[in-house]
Amino acid sequence: MGFSMANFPIDIVIFALLAGFLILRLRSVLGKKTGFNKEDRVVSPSNSAVNRSQIINNNQDKPVEPVKPKVEINIPAPDTEAGQMLNRISQLDSSFVTQKFVEGSEVVFRKVLTAFANEDLTVLKSMLVPDAYHAFESAIIARKNLQEKLTIEIRSIHSITLTKVQLIEDESIKRATIEVQFISNQINCTFDKDSNPIIGTESVTEFIDSWTFERLLGTGNQGISWRLKSARSGK
Repeated sequence: MGFSMANFPIDIVIFALLAGFLILRLRSVLGKKTGFNKEDRVVSPSNSAVNRSQIINNNQDKPVEPVKPKVEINIPAPDTEAGQMLNRISQLDSSFVTQKFVEGSEVVFRKVLTAFANEDLTVLKSMLVPDAYHAFESAIIARKNLQEKLTIEIRSIHSITLTKVQLIEDESIKRATIEVQFISNQINCTFDKDSNPIIGTESVTEFIDSWTFERLLGTGNQGISWRLKSARSGK
């Protein structure tokens, strides 16, 4: 049998050549990949949404630290009279550190006001000198007799300033006194027996309090802490 090119479909040959050319071009551009690669993992839209939800929930579960307002501390410079007295106190009492005294005075300020409002004589007795304790006790008794109620809430303390330092030294006794000024925001209000406000206000008000702390210094008095000697309050 003879073979004739006239009867061969030439268009099929052209298409076959074009297809082969395209396959070779694709392989050269895309490369050849076999097996399973980590970067080929498919994340479905539903899984992606779950992951985003988990991240949001984890962030929401983290506790938010409350921001405590910074208290301005004012301590006399070493070259001032008050600063020299503080240095002398530390010489007579090795346990005295001015910064720790300031921190302790803030604690006493908060506790004494709270105890006074709550009529807690036990706490007051542990933090006040006898004369000051009797004054606070008398005020509480008078309030009880009138069936009045005192509310004190310290919202914030703006500043603590050591305003005056005194030291009495003689052969028999060494006594130090430090006056501290507290500027704070408080709700301080007294109510009558019918719960009507009669003194103060139920709104937040700025108070300026001057408290004097006292301590006997010396080897035999190391265990005696600073105690409140007097307190003056104003607005």
